[in-house]
Amino acid sequence: MFVFIILGFSFGLGGCYKKQDTTLQVYVLDNTGSVVKDANVNVYAEPTDTSIHNLVSLNFSKITNENGVALFNLNEQYESGQSGVAIVKIKATYYNKSGESVVQIIEDVTNQCSIQIQ
Repeated sequence: MFVFIILGFSFGLGGCYKKQDTTLQVYVLDNTGSVVKDANVNVYAEPTDTSIHNLVSLNFSKITNENGVALFNLNEQYESGQSGVAIVKIKATYYNKSGESVVQIIEDVTNQCSIQIQ
């Protein structure tokens, strides 16, 4: 009986898959390399196929923290086991300064990007 309990427990654990978070950390720096607190960071994606059947788009905005970082949780955009990646555009602004980048988002990891604003 004990063996059956152990085997059942082992098979139960083997079937569990803990999905890791899919996140994007954007670091905003000025032209001297110093972090920029309170910068506005926009992350957006546009579908390559704009037909009625593919209206997927992404548009998020955050303000950088005291370390110049804006953290975006993208778990809602990914299903477990989904293949493929997303290409997102990132724009950071702080008063009259701005910078842009394009990043490939990979599922189940912390994706990172640094943007220098000028």
